[in-house]
Amino acid sequence: MTSDMLTVPLGDRTYDIFFGENIYNLIQEWIYRFYPDGQVFVITDRNVASIYGEDIRVWLAGFPHQIHVIAPGEETKNWQTILGIYAFLTRENADRNALVVAFGGGVVGDLAGFAAATFLRGIPCIQVPTTLLSQVDSSVGGKTGFNLPEGKNLVGAFHQPRAVFIDHGFLRTLEDRELRAGMAEVIKCGLAGDSNLWETLCSIGGRWKSMSGREWHDVIRRSIAFKASVVVKDERESSVRRILNLGHTIGHAMEQAAGYGNLLHGEAVAMGLAWETILSRRLGVTPPEVENRLCSLLKEVGFALDDPGIELAAIASAIGADKKRVVSDVDLPMVAVPGACTIKRVPLALIRRELPMIRKEIDRIGCEATVDSAEEKTMRTHIKEGDLEGTTASLEHRVESNPRDFRALVLLSEAYLHAGKYASAWEMIKEVLQQYPAEPGAQRLAREIEGKLRGSPPADGYAPHIPLEDVILFEEGTFEIRQADLPSEVKESPAPAIHGRKDEAEGPSVLTITMADICWEQGEREIASRIIEEILKRDPEDPRAMEWKKTREERTAEMALAFFLGAIAKEYGYELS
Repeated sequence: MTSDMLTVPLGDRTYDIFFGENIYNLIQEWIYRFYPDGQVFVITDRNVASIYGEDIRVWLAGFPHQIHVIAPGEETKNWQTILGIYAFLTRENADRNALVVAFGGGVVGDLAGFAAATFLRGIPCIQVPTTLLSQVDSSVGGKTGFNLPEGKNLVGAFHQPRAVFIDHGFLRTLEDRELRAGMAEVIKCGLAGDSNLWETLCSIGGRWKSMSGREWHDVIRRSIAFKASVVVKDERESSVRRILNLGHTIGHAMEQAAGYGNLLHGEAVAMGLAWETILSRRLGVTPPEVENRLCSLLKEVGFALDDPGIELAAIASAIGADKKRVVSDVDLPMVAVPGACTIKRVPLALIRRELPMIRKEIDRIGCEATVDSAEEKTMRTHIKEGDLEGTTASLEHRVESNPRDFRALVLLSEAYLHAGKYASAWEMIKEVLQQYPAEPGAQRLAREIEGKLRGSPPADGYAPHIPLEDVILFEEGTFEIRQADLPSEVKESPAPAIHGRKDEAEGPSVLTITMADICWEQGEREIASRIIEEILKRDPEDPRAMEWKKTREERTAEMALAFFLGAIAKEYGYELS
């Protein structure tokens, strides 16, 4: 069997990883060689089956086989789906000579691998990953499992595959958002264990989508080679393998707190990489230049570094339930030099205490300018010259594929502004301000759009009067977003739908109360009280705002009384007990 191949030497669990295009022939040859008389059971999801279902049937035509299709998405990664796979294997009379084929992304690989690990106390499995994230991460190493409501991957088993088949041709069918999500794990591999890969990624930056087939092959292979080298040293994650969790402690917490399915795993990992690196720098491990390069790279690739709709309390709670916690501590990978990662045991209480300051720094970093790519410079020129149709369509596609693409949102808002579509421009700039409330360019655009919405005639002569009830004036000239709908009388073509954001189940005041909390903790108590008063002015019965005010007023009164009693005691020489 000839191909580009890596071997993972694990004694009697040794297996090969094959790389190639049109990988089906390799899979066929492998099955003929190692399982000529066995049954083949393919586990895939509905999205993958719609694209590759016929291919699967063709290359398995010479084998007795059955296909089981599950629903796609992280929310599918649960016990009910596992039971469905068990039922399928039982119904089709699978025995210990059966071969499970996990054909799909990371969710499919984790579920099919766990089912294989546990059905009849263990049957063989091969991995055919079809997403970038699953190719460079979950298909290699033998980790399998599923989520509980209390946390991600809390139930699982180590079950090494018998072989892995990597074909970067599968990536051509991925949407930009899915492909981008996989880049988070690639960046993690470079930062944690391959300095040459790290430098390559930094040089590629924002042009990652236009990489050649050879570049994709090299990036994927080097990522896998790093992970495989770690797995060989520590198969069961008792020591060094924990470096592969870089970005995953806070990343998993983000993913859980957002609600499974709202953030892609890679999007959450990208946030986790940024947040954990800032924490590591604050603890004196990571140099500022490494933090800066990482955050710049993540922004260039198109990742948001935060989702402000996720409460810090929810992140803290999820970290406390993380499987990497050791009693009251957490084992965190930290990077001092790109390509070299160490494990530090950090008190959980310290992480929770640092979260507000990390979010504040993330907000600052998000506001820092990133140099426009050549493509974005061209788009900006077209917008200024009034050549809007093609540019707007291209930006709408970018926003649709990645609702957290900060740079595309700003450019699209500018395009709508120049076209006289002020309500649509406002919807776009709201998304930016929700991610980075203090970003100067977004604030400038918000002020300009607000002026147009308040009555300046647009290009088409239609000037709707829109009361900006979804905004409060936070400080002079600075806007804070609230979730209110624009009036129905606005007659514009709708802006592209923004998918993937967690619904604010508790109503429009969630973000503003979060802002009030942050201001209060930072000593800006007058500003915090003004925010709450503004909320109550709009909704006097808002239960969260009323509770916030009552709690802070009681605390302030207690502090004032304590101060008074302390002063009296000091004056007269009393001891307070």
